[in-house]
Amino acid sequence: MEKKFELKEMWFNNTDTEVVLTGILHKEFLQYDTKVRMPIARLNALVNLLQKNNEHFDLYDHMCCFNLGFVTEYNVVLPAELNRMFTQQQLEGEALVPLKQIRA
Repeated sequence: MEKKFELKEMWFNNTDTEVVLTGILHKEFLQYDTKVRMPIARLNALVNLLQKNNEHFDLYDHMCCFNLGFVTEYNVVLPAELNRMFTQQQLEGEALVPLKQIRA
C-alpha cells in the first residue's frame, strides 16, 4: 500500500520558496501527524487537485493573511468535509523531487 497524505493546513509567505503542509501521513494501519515541505511552484497544482476532488472548493474561502511588515504570511486551513487525501506522486508531481519531511 502506498503512503497517502491527508492535508489539513498550508503555510507560505510572499518571500519563501517552499510551502509547509501540515497533515496526517497514512501507510497501511499506521498514521501520524507530520509536516512536509514542498516547492512553492507545486502550490498551483495542489490547488488544482483540491478543486478537481471537491466540486465547490474555493481557496479564498479558507485562506487567512497576516501582514508582518514587508512579509505577508498565508495560512489555509482545510475543513474535514473536503476530500484532502493525496498520494506522494500527486504531491511531488512529474518532477519527482523528493519532499522534505520536517522531523523533531
